[in-house]
Amino acid sequence: MKHALGSLSAIAIAIAVPAIAQDTPEAQCSAAATQASGYTPGADTGPDGSRAKGAARGAAAGAAAGAVQNNQYDNAPDALKDANREDKAKSGAAAGMAVAGSRNRQDRRQGRRAEDDWQKSYDACMAAAK
Repeated sequence: MKHALGSLSAIAIAIAVPAIAQDTPEAQCSAAATQASGYTPGADTGPDGSRAKGAARGAAAGAAAGAVQNNQYDNAPDALKDANREDKAKSGAAAGMAVAGSRNRQDRRQGRRAEDDWQKSYDACMAAAK
């Protein structure tokens, strides 16, 4: 019984080790490409709301600028002050959205470059594995 248990565990280890040690070439190349490029396929998060955040920040900055300008002209009617503040907020929102959109485009370009680098690394690994 003592020898049977020892031989059974030796057989189980002999069967399990090759199964664990062998990854498919696709998995090995995918891991190597991810490590080389820093890009993980399928990890794209999609829109992050940065354009809306940029618009909100720009509107707040524009409204603050309008309020400062309104404080310089105390004799102006309130309706004119409100219109000026609203105009500045709209201009700030448009500028904030444009800046955030520009950053989004830069990020997408960088993401495409990383994806291309991953694909090239993966293809080279697969070619070497064959």
